[in-house]
Amino acid sequence: MFPTHLRGIHQMENSMKQWSAVTRWLHALIAATIIGQLISSLILVPPDEMEEATFLGKMAMETHEVVGLLAAMFLFLHWLWSFLSSSDVKLSKLFPLSVSGFRGIAADLAYLVKNKKLPSTDQGSGNLASLFHGFGIIIASIAAFSGAALYYVMDFTAKGFENPLFEEIAEVHETIANLMWFYLIIHVLAAVWHEYSNDRIIKLMFRF
Repeated sequence: MFPTHLRGIHQMENSMKQWSAVTRWLHALIAATIIGQLISSLILVPPDEMEEATFLGKMAMETHEVVGLLAAMFLFLHWLWSFLSSSDVKLSKLFPLSVSGFRGIAADLAYLVKNKKLPSTDQGSGNLASLFHGFGIIIASIAAFSGAALYYVMDFTAKGFENPLFEEIAEVHETIANLMWFYLIIHVLAAVWHEYSNDRIIKLMFRF
């Protein structure tokens, strides 16, 4: 028999085995590029102020563009992966919006309230965690794809950043970026909460 704290880790290891190498790599690459985007957004200089920008500001903007396109590509691949029959992150799993899915979410919330800890997949349905990750994919996708649209309008249209469409897309991009910050903070806090509960989910998720 496992001691209580080791039993929890063993259960988490078993539940984490459901994630394939493809899913783990996509998760890591998306996380890395999104975090890079958020950090670079703090010091970049907008395109219309580039002439007076410092070297650091210009480099941050160029980095933001390149990493943003990479993030869009990884997210596009994630969506493609979710449609394949062999995928372990199918849309029905990321968005458990069926009757049984809602029941699972309610059960996970009840477990959270009763036990004051996040349920692992061995302790709950896993639907709450899946839905949370699904919303994260949507938020990150809107941020990345709107950024890619800004890049296209700025570099491949006649008016560039003076194009009225640029401003409209930029508003969406900036708004969703703020929501991405909020999601990232909650996501990190949830992971730390799992660690505090001896789930050791961080190490297991990034075990390739």
